[in-house]
Amino acid sequence: MGRPAGSRNPDFEATRASLVASVQKRLSEPDGPRASFREMAAAAGVSVATLRHYFGSREGVVSAVLSHWHERGQRYMLEVATGPLLPVRASLRGFLFYLDLGFRAGVGEVHAIGIACGLREPTLGPKYLSEVLDPTLESVEARLARHVARGELRAGDVRHMALALVSPPLLVFLHQHPLGGTKARPLDWDKFADEHIEAFLRAYGTGHEAPAEPGAEASFGGGGPPPRKRPRGQHDA
Repeated sequence: MGRPAGSRNPDFEATRASLVASVQKRLSEPDGPRASFREMAAAAGVSVATLRHYFGSREGVVSAVLSHWHERGQRYMLEVATGPLLPVRASLRGFLFYLDLGFRAGVGEVHAIGIACGLREPTLGPKYLSEVLDPTLESVEARLARHVARGELRAGDVRHMALALVSPPLLVFLHQHPLGGTKARPLDWDKFADEHIEAFLRAYGTGHEAPAEPGAEASFGGGGPPPRKRPRGQHDA
């Protein structure tokens, strides 16, 4: 017996996820954000009609890529927001290490896609914010609010603090990778990250460091392992 009218193939979601992965690779190429719907279909190895069946439109494809990474990042953002805390300096330096790992694991690619597509297409800008950038900032806001409550950071607008903490590293990641800075003008990430945390604490810190919370040493989001040192000027892809 055939499927009822309007019902989906049992493999619909698996096929859709596979198409998202294929299209993301195309979007990550230098001209990817300008790729047409037909070019996306070719990259995924399907017809235009098939791609339209799963996503509806070009904007639907890009939205699905961003949504995929939102779902994938949920547990990491929860860990950033709620994981047990080390003293503030180690906690924030651990967060930057965590951010660096995520960027090198594919999150940077998604930021580049979201920014490039979002600046060109009005419907995709808000989608990038709601699915990728703002969840990151909101998890950091939650973490910083806990450090404020522990007396390690001055009371203030944690949204402003989160922007001050995240924006420079995000610019560094985009500069070094999608924009080609590792060849044009390489940066020592570890030195930058250490100096950035010191500057942040001069601006917002109280000078007090509260004890580590139980389990913080074992929690990656709570502080993470010591940053992996790289040769000066190198930032791994």
